[in-house]
Amino acid sequence: MSRAGSLAFYALPGHVESAAPLRREVSDGAALGMGAVLLSERLNVKEGAALCGYAAALAGDMEVVCALTYPHTRHPMDLAAFGGTMAHLAEGGFTLGLGRGVNHNWDTWGMPRPGMAMLEDAANVLRRMWNGETITDHDGPLGRFPGALSLGVELPRVPRLALGALGPKTQALGGRAYDDLILHSHWTAEGVARSRAIARRAAEEAGRDPDALRIWTLLVTACELPEEEVLQRVVRRMTTYMQWPGYGELIVEANGWDPGVLKTLRAHPVLDGRMADVTAFTTDELRRLRDVYPEQWLREGAATGSAEDCARMVQQQLDAGADRVVLHGTAPAEVTSLVHAFEGVPA
Repeated sequence: MSRAGSLAFYALPGHVESAAPLRREVSDGAALGMGAVLLSERLNVKEGAALCGYAAALAGDMEVVCALTYPHTRHPMDLAAFGGTMAHLAEGGFTLGLGRGVNHNWDTWGMPRPGMAMLEDAANVLRRMWNGETITDHDGPLGRFPGALSLGVELPRVPRLALGALGPKTQALGGRAYDDLILHSHWTAEGVARSRAIARRAAEEAGRDPDALRIWTLLVTACELPEEEVLQRVVRRMTTYMQWPGYGELIVEANGWDPGVLKTLRAHPVLDGRMADVTAFTTDELRRLRDVYPEQWLREGAATGSAEDCARMVQQQLDAGADRVVLHGTAPAEVTSLVHAFEGVPA
């Protein structure tokens, strides 16, 4: 694998009005020699199976990763068929990522909140079905399914299972029951090392090979961009996560940051009655939010500056134990200089 093969990217990151840019983004990533494309699911114009199937037709040797969908929004047969179909379509391999999602959405939609037990049960059910088993009268945290669950076909290769993780308990579950662990945005190198150690220890305790576990990190990237773009892509995105109850606390804890900053940010007048994910802030408002953050948070929790600066940040994440670094919040066409600079950074 080339150096660029350890880099990945999120296609259609965040809230989008259209999925149409997917064609260009996947094609550009493949042309750069990047190793994987990640596709997040939002139940609007970003339905995961449709995006992954479309991406597979364009990805060539790139791995296609659904990151993330949820264990309970599809029947287990539907979810298993999604992975089974992608096992044939994705030439570079397919990984199905599951996560807990945002509690606000489940409450709004009248759906149960996915828990740890459900995620562990889902991994077991999917892996058994992909390996050709028939599951009879399943009754567990994933749900009760009388009858038989079986794909009835042999897959050319079994998809990998990834778990999106914020807190240490979920990281441990990833090591215990999943093949891959996808860490959240804004993890510092020290945070990556701590989370990796938790997952590997859990894998060992479960009798699994910790060296077989892959660690993915999401590196929010704004490379060689003007101030206005850095504010939008780094400050606004970080603020989005910091506002969500539970998310901000776990990011701060993972990185060993000061929780007092989180309290100050949430009480900031710019955020009064507004959620960063769906708010069009002015540049001045984003500057005011930026000034709440310690410089260290912005410097170590994202990749900004020159292509060489960003390439060094990627290497720090790899040195901390990441197997793949996902350039997040930016399209492949915007990181061409970063990829070339990274290829010249000593490993």
